Amino acid sequence: MLNQLNPAYVPLLTFLGTLLIVAVGILYNNSRITDFSSRIGDVKDLITGVKDLIKAEARVTEANLGRLEEKIDKVENLLLTRLADHDARIRRLESR
Repeated sequence: MLNQLNPAYVPLLTFLGTLLIVAVGILYNNSRITDFSSRIGDVKDLITGVKDLIKAEARVTEANLGRLEEKIDKVENLLLTRLADHDARIRRLESR
């Protein structure tokens, strides 16, 4: 079939074939770039979600720490009260 073509058409057909291949490559590459852009958006959403989760965990941890500090203060007050009672008992015993 190539033997039957006019030699003047060969450069034109080569150019058109190359142009067609390049156009298909560009279209394919653009679709891949769009996929990549959407994946970047997904990663950004994931990072935002993780940041929100970390902030929520920090708030919960701060609340738990506050409650623990209150409990420690209560136990410390109870301990000081009992030590004061024991000190008073020891002084009474020593004073006899």
